[in-house]
Amino acid sequence: MIGKSQEMADRRAHRRYRASDGAYAALSPDSSKVGPIVDISMNGLCFRYIVHDDQPKEPVETHIYVGDNGFYLEKMPYETVEDVEIDNPSSLSTIIMRQRRVRFVGLNANQKAQLKYFIAHRTSNQTDSDI
Repeated sequence: MIGKSQEMADRRAHRRYRASDGAYAALSPDSSKVGPIVDISMNGLCFRYIVHDDQPKEPVETHIYVGDNGFYLEKMPYETVEDVEIDNPSSLSTIIMRQRRVRFVGLNANQKAQLKYFIAHRTSNQTDSDI
């Protein structure tokens, strides 16, 4: 019997890689939806963020950046695949965490080249997690 994570892995067109510490995604420079990248591929990415009560309306593009060496990818068009609340490891905390999966759409040649460079230089081994 094939498990859920195996089915998801089989459907993926591109391998996913664990992002290096310091790699973050934001929906725009002014968005409160910003957090660490969990994994990334040439097709899309998954990141986590804290929910704020005053979150503005979502913009139409995602910005990917990392804190080290000033590497920055901007205006990467996407569509949301999934946005779900995730369990908070601390039962005493009132912080609400969410995890968002996005698929890149309509990337131009330059954006694809920059994304390929990001994956080659800012990620670690392939991840087969349930994300």
